[in-house]
Amino acid sequence: MLELKNKSIADTFNARIRSPWAWVVLAVAIGLTILFYFSQKPQIIMYSRYIKTLSDYQLQESYAMRGMERVRIGFGIDTVFVQAQTMTLREIAVSFTREMDDICRIGIKAPPRSAVERFEREVFAKVSSMRRYAASRHAWLERLQAVNQQVASLPASIQIPLRGTLDSARAGYMVGIAGLGDSIVSAIPDSTKEAIFALLQDNEEQTLAWSRFNSELAIMYSEDLIQFFQSQNAEEMSLKSKIPMAFYFLTLVLMLSTFFFIFRSKQ
Repeated sequence: MLELKNKSIADTFNARIRSPWAWVVLAVAIGLTILFYFSQKPQIIMYSRYIKTLSDYQLQESYAMRGMERVRIGFGIDTVFVQAQTMTLREIAVSFTREMDDICRIGIKAPPRSAVERFEREVFAKVSSMRRYAASRHAWLERLQAVNQQVASLPASIQIPLRGTLDSARAGYMVGIAGLGDSIVSAIPDSTKEAIFALLQDNEEQTLAWSRFNSELAIMYSEDLIQFFQSQNAEEMSLKSKIPMAFYFLTLVLMLSTFFFIFRSKQ
């Protein structure tokens, strides 16, 4: 008796499965499941987080460059602050690159690898140059103090124009001792003259070093990456805005299909 009942259930099930309405219901149910899956994907949240990371980098770089300006002129120089800022910039770049590798591995759309490497490379170069400059400028400012003490013993007619030249060098400008004029240069003692000449020559090298890292390349590369994530955010939002309409349509189709399936089954 039980075998006959099981056979009857199996025959009924097979008969129902052969109905086209059953496959319509199944297909619509699968479609709703896929829509639900895509609606829950966290790309928008992730992309927004990366935009914030790159914006934080831009903010930190502006802080670091303001600190470097103080290092340049010797006003409130704080090498610990410079080291901390450069470490922060490096950590942001390393963390960002690692996260881009991670999302590539899980199949989420990421910016081109070349763009990420270009940004990281520029940050590393900038950080290294900033550290070298801070150390060399600190030593240069100490030598400037010693030279200023020697200049203080010279007559005012020589001391005033000489201090103007040294102040310009301290501000980061390229200046030479020859611009003072032959009469003033010849009146400077040889030992002081040699110290000033070496100081101004080192200042020229440091001015060139400053120009190498005082650029907007890292900011430009980070802005390119931000634009990529913003465009992806816009595409995701456009796609997700269409999902509810598709969801409602498929839900209606599922209800009608179920109704017709039940109606045909009773017939």
